[in-house]
Amino acid sequence: MLINLTKSVPLKELCKITVAGHMAYKAQCIEFTLSQEAIIGFATELLWLYEDISDNRKLIIETNQLNTDPAPNQSIGFYLTPDSPMLVLKVNSLTENKDKGYIHQNWKEINIKDKNVNQYYNVKNPYNNDIELITLESYELSRRNIMNISIFDVNGNNITKAYNTVTFEINYTGIKDFATMLLVWANNCNEGDEYALPHIDKLDYGYNLGIILTYNNIPVKFKYHNLGTAFDYDSRF
Repeated sequence: MLINLTKSVPLKELCKITVAGHMAYKAQCIEFTLSQEAIIGFATELLWLYEDISDNRKLIIETNQLNTDPAPNQSIGFYLTPDSPMLVLKVNSLTENKDKGYIHQNWKEINIKDKNVNQYYNVKNPYNNDIELITLESYELSRRNIMNISIFDVNGNNITKAYNTVTFEINYTGIKDFATMLLVWANNCNEGDEYALPHIDKLDYGYNLGIILTYNNIPVKFKYHNLGTAFDYDSRF
């Protein structure tokens, strides 16, 4: 699958991101911080998923943390830091509707360096290879594909420890758009990048990462930062 790395997608697909934990603490913001390798890994796994399933098949995929879990995994392209909650990806579970033909118009665009020069990234389906071969993708080689999830209260205090799970819901039609914009970002990312997701009832808020937060969703930010390697968090590697 060829992905254009210099062009944004139309912003029309919904997502829902929620937290579960001790309700004594009130979550007001979620931050996903990813290395470049994690951005590429997340996008790649989502695109493989998009090609592999039908538009009505429901899936639940869990990613468990390094060190704290007996069997940490990178089931959707990245490892989670020990301080992060578990991440649950739910596909085709969203029931919220938006107006037919709705396209968010007032988003801000993420940094794209060369808009006038088409650049493409070929995401090759691993199932096209010899099934007897076990191969590593480029983003896996150094085990630098790390994500950290943090949760904050209204005063900006980090209350991540009060929550054990973050659930990321997206429907089939949103998978490709989100993954495409992740690859566009990975091709243009700079240390310190911080992009808030747009919100369906805040028309002048957020950046185009291919998805729009549903009604009543707390704010969500995506950030880029070098998070080291899996070896730094888990001595079993």
